Amino acid sequence: MSYKYITDNNLYEKQNYMYSEFGGTVFLMDYINSREKYLHNGEHRDIVVTEYHCATGQGLQRILNKLKSGHVEDKTIDLINSYTKSFEVRKRIYTNYDNDFKPLEDAGFEDYDNYLLFAECLLLVYRQTGCLKYFSCLLKVDDTLLSVWEKLQEYQKEYMSRIIRHELKCFYQLVDENKIYMGVET
Repeated sequence: MSYKYITDNNLYEKQNYMYSEFGGTVFLMDYINSREKYLHNGEHRDIVVTEYHCATGQGLQRILNKLKSGHVEDKTIDLINSYTKSFEVRKRIYTNYDNDFKPLEDAGFEDYDNYLLFAECLLLVYRQTGCLKYFSCLLKVDDTLLSVWEKLQEYQKEYMSRIIRHELKCFYQLVDENKIYMGVET
């Protein structure tokens, strides 16, 4: 078995995660291997996206700043929940949404910076709340980004590598907390 949730481009070849059969420790090891090959060796500096090409990028950066400050308000959680729900339904992050969080007719979905910002938001909100829906969504966003790895610019690859490193830390923490034996020491 191999980790099947990374295709040539998950934005066009959408994954169906619901009702997926669990493949045991073999699946978990395939998942780990699918991530580790994208980890960059070298300095682990914070990558900051400074140019926003759309309203979504600006909104996600505001959410990220709030999450980094540690002063998370209900409004911030409501916004991250709206992005999470929209992504879970559509498997895309759009450049612009209406007030009901439905993508506008002319909204694009291939701005990879938006996916990176959203992934970091999910990582932080998961760490702050422990709510697994954010970690689950993070895995799907990261699968999407890994499916377009070759299209990413170098700074985006570095950013993604940092996100993966933190995702794996969260994964190993869950393994330890739940006493999951994987045949190897974590």
